[in-house]
Amino acid sequence: MWHADIYCDLQWVADRQGMLGESQMRLRGPRSASFGVAIEFHFFGDTDHLRHVRALIDTEDRQVAEACVDLNIQTWVAALETVAMLETRRPFHVARLPGPQTFAVGIGQGGPDTRALVIIPQASAASPLDYERVVRGFSVWNGDVRHHLFYFRRLIDESLPLDVRWLNGYRLLEWNFVSDRGGLARSQEWRAFVARFENQLLPLARHGQRPIGLLEEARALAAHAGLDERDDDKRRRDPRNAMEKTFRVLERMVMTALNEHPARAGHPVRFEPQP
Repeated sequence: MWHADIYCDLQWVADRQGMLGESQMRLRGPRSASFGVAIEFHFFGDTDHLRHVRALIDTEDRQVAEACVDLNIQTWVAALETVAMLETRRPFHVARLPGPQTFAVGIGQGGPDTRALVIIPQASAASPLDYERVVRGFSVWNGDVRHHLFYFRRLIDESLPLDVRWLNGYRLLEWNFVSDRGGLARSQEWRAFVARFENQLLPLARHGQRPIGLLEEARALAAHAGLDERDDDKRRRDPRNAMEKTFRVLERMVMTALNEHPARAGHPVRFEPQP
């Protein structure tokens, strides 16, 4: 038996030293259509908050367990967050680790009583705030780039889901090259711009897929619920979807477009993606 722990409250698990105790409720019946294994969910918490969910995967094969989690984690997390918000009428998110879409999930061998891994994120020490940089950065956003600002704000907000961030980055580039006319994929200026990033995009593309096609695939994912429609075999071989693979390149494209905007010619502030 293998299990996948979905952490909703890292501190709750740490305070209990990984001993989850009795679950509040369990769900039997779900099965993995891809692997034919039963999955049983145990829900932990208190009267006010859902703190942790454990999925028991009825297999002795670690690779099967890991592949099952890879194929289903997006749906499990979305379902958890949705039902928790509907039930409590409060915002709810599972725990996330640094990265564009890294859920706090642990996989291990054992049953419902097995001790959970304790995860204690180490926050980096806050750097002293440089108010000169704050003032220079504030001065960047004049009227000519106010639309860019609207989308850029959402691209860099790590509290937002990946699909929201990705789509806002794409919309910034769309506005930059064709404003409200639409038809970005047909813009020759856009195509020339994408060609500058070909060496970064081609290794992420499928065989025979061009960089424009890869970006359009990612855009369709972001615009339509982020659902990966590839068959299970392809998803097992390459778990990351087009949004996940291209996000960092998209960031660099956005920074480049902002740095080269005519309204910012000669401005000392340069945009660079986070390492």
